[in-house]
Formats: sequence, C-alpha cells, structure tokens
Amino acid sequence: MKKVGGVLAWHPEVAMTQEEIDDFLSGRWVVRLATLARDGYPHVTPLWYYWDGQCLYLALTRNRLAFKHLNRDPRCSAAIDMDDRPLMGMRTNLAKAVVIKGKAEMVAVGSGKTVQIEAGPWQGEHTPEHLLTLLARRYSLSAHDGALGFSHEEFGDLFARPEGRDSQLFKDNEGRVITKIRPQKIQSWDFSKAPMGYVE
Repeated sequence: MKKVGGVLAWHPEVAMTQEEIDDFLSGRWVVRLATLARDGYPHVTPLWYYWDGQCLYLALTRNRLAFKHLNRDPRCSAAIDMDDRPLMGMRTNLAKAVVIKGKAEMVAVGSGKTVQIEAGPWQGEHTPEHLLTLLARRYSLSAHDGALGFSHEEFGDLFARPEGRDSQLFKDNEGRVITKIRPQKIQSWDFSKAPMGYVE
C-alpha cells in the first residue's frame, strides 16, 4: 500500500473506467456548464443533461447567457459531481466527478433540423421538441411514480395542446435550443477507490 496524499487530488488509480463513467452519468445529477463570457470571465450555469456514452446534451433558452456565450464561442467545460464526505466523513471518501471539455453544437426548437444522438438507448435522429420531452421525462416524476403535482406526461401534453401555448411554462420553454457537447477531453475520479487515502 502507498499513501497518495489523502486522495484529495486526481491520480490514475482513482480514474473511472468508461463503464463507470456511463453508470455515474446515468444518474439524475445536475451539470455545471462553464462558458466564456465576452469579458473573459467564465460563466457557470446549472442544468439538466443527458449523456449517451459519447456526447452530452442540454437544453438552453436563447435569453440565457450560456446560450449567448456558446453562440459566440462554442468552447465550454462541464462538471457533474457528487460528494458524500461533508455528511459521511472521510471513512468512505465517497466523491465522484466527471469533467468534460469540448465544443457545443446547437439546434433550436422550431428550426426543422434534427439532433443525432450518437449512442445509447435514444440513439438516432430526434427533433429538438422530442428531446425536450425526453429530458423532462428523465428528471421529472410521472403519474406512474405517484406524482401528485405536474408530471412529465402533463409536460408533454403541454406542447401538444393549442391551449397549452398560453401557459407560463410553455412560454418559459419557447426558444429552447438543444445543445450537444462533443468531448475533446474527459477527466474523472472516484475517490472511494482509495477510501483511506491509500492505494495498492
């Protein structure tokens, strides 16, 4: 056994395999998307996402700064992480993260264009409208789950009913843009692989 500095920094022994990355990113986490503002400072936006095993997919609106930044400069970084140590202490050292650096491609709702999902269960061409519904379904509860409030079925119906266009939720989702990030570099870690700061 060798000590590796308390496993508070990345090293090869705690890197995730591709299978571990796919499994972790299948969770309903929040991605923090970093874009480049005009003044040179990074701008960070929390978002829902979908990972297909090759690319990351997000939904932005045209009035968000992140969209404006990516429209000007598609370079970005994204971080998805979890850390139980503030609750559980260092005995499990349960902290995982995936950090992606890449470039964004954007397709607007209503553009008549499609988005290619590269792999996974949703592989194939989708309209941006359909991907919005899939993202909502991935994160929201359904009536089948026992949801008493606004379910993902109601969200899907909102876009199908003419009267739904008068709702604030519909207006909030107008101008949505599906953003696809092709990774140029992925770095990951799972500190629980060396729970007490040691590796073999």
